[in-house]
Amino acid sequence: MTASDTRPDGIPLPGRPGMRPRDLRIVQAVALVCAVSAMLVLPWADETDKVRKFLKPPEKVTTVREGQVGKLAGAQWKVVDRRTAAPLGDRQGEVVELQLDVAVRPSDAAGVKAVGSYGLAYRLRDDDGRTWSADGLRTTEPKAGVALRITVKGTVPRTEADALELEIQAPKETRKAGDPLPSLRFER
Repeated sequence: MTASDTRPDGIPLPGRPGMRPRDLRIVQAVALVCAVSAMLVLPWADETDKVRKFLKPPEKVTTVREGQVGKLAGAQWKVVDRRTAAPLGDRQGEVVELQLDVAVRPSDAAGVKAVGSYGLAYRLRDDDGRTWSADGLRTTEPKAGVALRITVKGTVPRTEADALELEIQAPKETRKAGDPLPSLRFER
């Protein structure tokens, strides 16, 4: 038996190039930990970008006093009438249909496009932050400089109907990247 046969693995042989086997295993383990970490972080970073991209943007709410005119998406908006009616269907008990008539005057072609789009969102909001969705029905097609009436209807609890505020949110297409989404809130 020669000295090269009885030598432990930890001592490098003079004729063998490279690292000792133990050092090689340590380097491989560190590389494996780094690779696994990268595989976990990259999808997480990608998902974070997707969430930011598709997350609901912040809102810039402009409050309009009762009887005043507010400007949103290239148009002037004003609540002209507010009334309640019995809801359609068999839900008569504790709910009521709240109807608000809103006068809208688009100022230019961009305002006409925004008022005529399906992206406008109507909500009825109480003081506690609860919201009810509402639908807006136009009487005519919007034209620049010509006022039109939009009837906003929503089914709400009877006890809340008198205190709810109308909130109109501009279409997402009108928002520039990085800017908050504008909306109007008509005080009650």
